[in-house]
Formats: sequence, C-alpha cells, structure tokens
Amino acid sequence: MITIQGFAKLCGCNTQTLRYYDRIGLLPPARVDEWTGYRYYEEEQAMQFVKIKNLQQADFSIDEIRPLLQEDGDRLQEAFERKIAEQKQKLERIRKIQRSYLIEKMEMQEMICMLVDFMEGKADDPKLWEEFGLNAAQSAEDGAKVHEILVEWLTEIRNASEEIARQTGSRERDIMKAVMESLSAGGQGDRNLIVSVAGVDGENGEEIPADAEKVFERSGWAHVSEWIETLPKLEGGRRYFFRFEVREDSPVCDPGFPTMLLAVMASKHDVLQGGICCKAGRSSDGLNHVVLLRK
Repeated sequence: MITIQGFAKLCGCNTQTLRYYDRIGLLPPARVDEWTGYRYYEEEQAMQFVKIKNLQQADFSIDEIRPLLQEDGDRLQEAFERKIAEQKQKLERIRKIQRSYLIEKMEMQEMICMLVDFMEGKADDPKLWEEFGLNAAQSAEDGAKVHEILVEWLTEIRNASEEIARQTGSRERDIMKAVMESLSAGGQGDRNLIVSVAGVDGENGEEIPADAEKVFERSGWAHVSEWIETLPKLEGGRRYFFRFEVREDSPVCDPGFPTMLLAVMASKHDVLQGGICCKAGRSSDGLNHVVLLRK
C-alpha cells in the first residue's frame, strides 16, 4: 500500500485533490488507519485516477463520471463520442449566437447613427428653438451655448456608436427599434403613450420616484418660453424629472423636444452630476401642464 503523499506523487497531483475525490466518493482510499486516520492507496487505483482526470478534462460532470468509473473499453469510448457530439452541438450554438450578436450589433449601430442623423436635423428645427424662445441661427450667447451642447452630445454618440451597440441589451434594442419605427412612420407615434427620454447618466424608461419632491408647476401655457426662465435653480448632484401633459399640437410632442430640453437645461444649470428625465403624455383637459420634481 502507498501513503496518500506517495500516491499523489505517483499520480502527479496534490493530496488536496485526492482528499476531494475521497469526500465526493469518486476515489476513496483502499484503507484508512482507524487510529491515525492516514489514507493508503493501492497502485492499481492510479488507473482510476487517470480515468477521472481525463473525463474531467473532457468536460464530464462528476455525476457523469461516477457510472463511467465501472466502465472501460468500448463503453468508455462511446461515452467520449457522445460528449464530442454534445460539444459540437454546443459549439454550433455558440457560433449562431456569435453571428446573431454581430448582426444585432451592426443593426444597433446603424439605428444609433440614423437616430443621430434625425436629431441633427431636429437640432436646426426653428419650431423647437422658438418653443424655448431661442433662435437656431442667432449668435446670442444662450443660443450658441445650446447649439454647442447639442453638437457635442450628438458627436459623442456617433463616435461611441460601436461601443454603445456592443453594450446594449435586448431590452434597449427593442426600445430603439420602437423609436426608429415611430420616426420612420412620421416621427409622432401614439401620443397617448408616455414618452421617456433619459438625461445625463439616466436610463431610458426611468420611472419618477413616488417620493420625488415637486419644485415647480405651471398650467395653461402655450409655449415653454413662457415659464422656462422662472424655473428654480437646478442643483448639481440632484436628479430632476419633467412631467408634461400637453395638447396634441404642442411641440412637446415632437421627438426632438426632450433632447432640446436637456440641452437647454444643461446650458443654464449644473445638471451634469445628476441628470434629467423628461416624460410627456397627452393632456385630458385641453391645457398644457408641466411639473418639475427632484430626488
């Protein structure tokens, strides 16, 4: 008989591996001294160790290995052939997933670029600028700063489109597809649905917290320019939520409005350390309403 140290040296492993195999019942020692607890092995058990090691390396699970320890010859070779077939199927599934991922990433990247193209067009839309009391063509400081922010954001998104597409999950892809379908249908979509657009470091579809504090409210206005300058100072590090309920003919329903709103807020307030979320829905009383909340 061989001590556990000698058997480990014979098998080219460490004693911890042999103790583990003993504990799970794969390769118990031939004898355990009842007084000292020392484990002793027979030389013939080295072949069992070789079998276990090779089956594990071939990706057999412990439960798969147990019955195979009593097999040899043709039956063991059949088990290897079955495992090879399983691995081939697994490899083919991985290749399909890889091809699907590459296709989805390219589609997502294309959608991001299309959306940026759309938003670049909206960035020069006079109606959106006029809604905020600005002029896209003017060189006034406020208008120039908003335009600078819009250009910077859209350029960053375009440059990072591949990385964004790589990190985007299935939920985000579905949202993006829905947005693109809406834009291709005319850019309006169903105005009875809530529209949510993230601000700085926000998530698309973010819900307004129930305990958010109301800091501003205005009803019955025709244009955002009527109240935009009366907003309280937005504090850096706080998260803000605009909730609009507007008439169907309001520019707030325009798909480019949320991005324009975020740019205007960024030009006037320190919001980079917090963020802004904009949600818009249809008014039930024919009036325009806005509420600003913060968390």
